Amino acid sequence: MYQQKLMQKQIATSGVRIGDSCSILPFTGRRRAFTLTRFRIDLVSPKFRPTGLSGSYFELPGNGTQPFHYRLELDGAAEAGRFVLKALLGQPFLLNGSAAREAYVERADRLYIEDNRINFDPFDLAEHINRHFDHPVLREQALLESTLKILIQGETGTGKSHLSAKIHAASGRRGKFVSVNLSSFNEQLIESELFGHKKGAFTGAIADKSGAFIEAENGTLFLDEIDSLPLELQTKLLTFLDSNRFRRVGDVRETAISARLIFASGQPLEPLVRDGRFRRDFYFRLKSGHTLELGALRNDSGRIREACRHFSLKEGVILSNRVLDFYETLPWPGNLRQLFGHLEKKKVLSRSPKLDFDESDEGLLCASSDLTTISSRDEILPLQELKEEYVKRALGLCEGNVSLAARKLRLTQKTVKSLVGKSNSPERK
Repeated sequence: MYQQKLMQKQIATSGVRIGDSCSILPFTGRRRAFTLTRFRIDLVSPKFRPTGLSGSYFELPGNGTQPFHYRLELDGAAEAGRFVLKALLGQPFLLNGSAAREAYVERADRLYIEDNRINFDPFDLAEHINRHFDHPVLREQALLESTLKILIQGETGTGKSHLSAKIHAASGRRGKFVSVNLSSFNEQLIESELFGHKKGAFTGAIADKSGAFIEAENGTLFLDEIDSLPLELQTKLLTFLDSNRFRRVGDVRETAISARLIFASGQPLEPLVRDGRFRRDFYFRLKSGHTLELGALRNDSGRIREACRHFSLKEGVILSNRVLDFYETLPWPGNLRQLFGHLEKKKVLSRSPKLDFDESDEGLLCASSDLTTISSRDEILPLQELKEEYVKRALGLCEGNVSLAARKLRLTQKTVKSLVGKSNSPERK
């Protein structure tokens, strides 16, 4: 109730007037969200009452000399969250530097009308996108609140540590979230890092050390890269899983703790078991809990777009449809870590909240071309086919501009046309 009154006060002091059928809801920070009662909102200049004005309208502050009337209305199903913005009267708005009378607006894109900015997020679309971007396990409350151990498998950068932290946050456990990357320690130090040690247990042990297990008491211990754990320590960890008790290095007494364990592996464990590099009994002990598989981005182009929308909402930027379409064509060998890292760099270097194709994306194109990933392919492709595919993609990024594509590729226009023509020939279909 307090938030609602505060929001109404902010609106009143801003000079914005709203119609009877348009309600304003509190959102996050200084952002505002509104609901639509008739699936459209009119945006008009002060004291301007156009014919057919809907009950849901914003009267925006302005000098009043130039009347304007814009309409934002739902296009299609409400769940899609797609709106069309129409300039019904007054100067058209600018899109990518060009005047436009209509535009489709998706996600939480910002609308700039005259000198007034409106933030909107219809139908709690931010929550909707975040919910779909998050892993379904975060909606299984019984599992989250249990002590059942979890094994997460997936390639590097797929978000294993991020998901583990979210599982802990949603579990309601009172203790800390402790993360240990097992591949970052040598074999002599791993045992001490995990279980701790007594003073004088070995050279350099000048004081008692608690270890990750004790730090995670009543919390969650995340052990990343479990596939790199030496066989001897697999045995000790297996003993803990059976009894919830362990001994610190150099200690004669056992310590009992209560902690949720989450394991992660960057590669499938079954081949390691067959090769004798991973204990079979330890493997089955891990599998007896709950197992999650995080897929690679290259196998789910829709996930790439979801991740970009998630970043867009979180960071307050807008990604053009052109760059989103381009990202869906890339393999992203570093998965989410690579994608978010690239987007963060793009945001920092950009002078505008609108992010479009730029030089950093050209670097992605070269790095992800078939010529650079051919070593990971099981088949040998003709070099001519790879050249044709690369030129075709470059032409698409240049929006069909043969002259521009030829300049960037340092080829003649005749060569570009020839290569694209061959790739589209019936023999290749």
